[in-house]
Amino acid sequence: MEQSLASVTRVSFSTELLEQLTQETQESAETLRLALSRAIPVAIQALAGRVSGPDGPDTIWKLGREAYGASVLEPMAVENHAGWMTRGEALMRGLLGDTYHFTAMRIATGASTGLPAAERVLSAAAVAALGVIGEYSQEHTLDPPRLASWLTEQGGSLTGTLTTDPNPVSRLMEPAVEGAAALQAQGRWAPVSGGQTYTSAPVEPAEHTPATRWQWGVLLLAAVVVGYLFGNWRETPFGNATALTRATAAPAEKPAPEQTGRYDASSGNYIYDTGQPLILHLADGTTQKVGATSTENRLYTFLADPTQQVDSINRTKGWINFDRVYFEPGSTTLTDESFLQLRNVASILKTFPASVVKLGGYTDSTGNPLKNFQLSEERAKTAMLAIASMGVDMNRVQAKGYGGKYFITPNTTPEGRALNRRISIRVLKK
Repeated sequence: MEQSLASVTRVSFSTELLEQLTQETQESAETLRLALSRAIPVAIQALAGRVSGPDGPDTIWKLGREAYGASVLEPMAVENHAGWMTRGEALMRGLLGDTYHFTAMRIATGASTGLPAAERVLSAAAVAALGVIGEYSQEHTLDPPRLASWLTEQGGSLTGTLTTDPNPVSRLMEPAVEGAAALQAQGRWAPVSGGQTYTSAPVEPAEHTPATRWQWGVLLLAAVVVGYLFGNWRETPFGNATALTRATAAPAEKPAPEQTGRYDASSGNYIYDTGQPLILHLADGTTQKVGATSTENRLYTFLADPTQQVDSINRTKGWINFDRVYFEPGSTTLTDESFLQLRNVASILKTFPASVVKLGGYTDSTGNPLKNFQLSEERAKTAMLAIASMGVDMNRVQAKGYGGKYFITPNTTPEGRALNRRISIRVLKK
């Protein structure tokens, strides 16, 4: 292949593939080409960063061969296309972590598209890049290490290409995708049964100069402006660790250990601190950047660790509280930020196909007990249906409401009531 990976990936989007994207996004072909020119380098650099981690060469080699074998560079049947686009989205979310939304916004701003269209293009870029990688590795009979070396070289050649944007706002939001590769060289990797976890190295306190504070001030202002423009975006990609909180898998009838987090009076929710960031590497090649005490890490560890078994006698044991799943006050409508954690949990469950789980819904003790029970039941079902809609077999997910029956802390304060309003998950079968 004489041309670069980026150029071949760009050319691989034929008229037919662009037409398919046009129908899905309701954007023009010209706009999509501009968005792709920005998304393709991001996808390639993220994939290049992945090969430097444990099992990275094998993972990308297998994904590439699978994508090429599935003819992702050609028009596919609707169901196959949808499946690969879903995988592409999960892959990019895992690889980019907290910078995913900023990256998508930057693409949307630069190409003048909507945010959903930019996310769709980013997924398509990842899938197409995998297809080209698979084709190249097959044509040149590359084993995983040699493919990793080539991909690292291709990713390195793109360093700096994403910072040549004349738009100062989008430049301030630059996710520095090359950091995906640098991330692998820091911190600590540890095996967890069938997978790997990555814990970032402790951050040394930085010496803040007036210029540094000014730059962060501009960055935060840019984030607020873009967040306002896109309206529906409700997550905070940077600084999220200080706004979240520890999930506690306390038995339903016992008080939970002391929580780490804070009560948010404006939303009425308890914002959990999920601990030091780490990266989960799932068996399907995707990754998730989560906290050490997050729902995702606790669920994954339980499913992956053979020494942890389901207690079939005491059914109040083994409950893990969701730490980022909330509902609109008094309703069964999930808030926007809830879908990210539900999607993460769905991805974990799909990599453990024999597992069966149960979702429990709980309220505080204020109001009518019967209405509270009905509300908790409907909320549990809503979360269950959301997970099922993300590709998990309905037969593997159960839901039940418990109302205010099993509170984990007294309902005497707004903070206590916020902690008791929750959705929990329990593994019934591994």
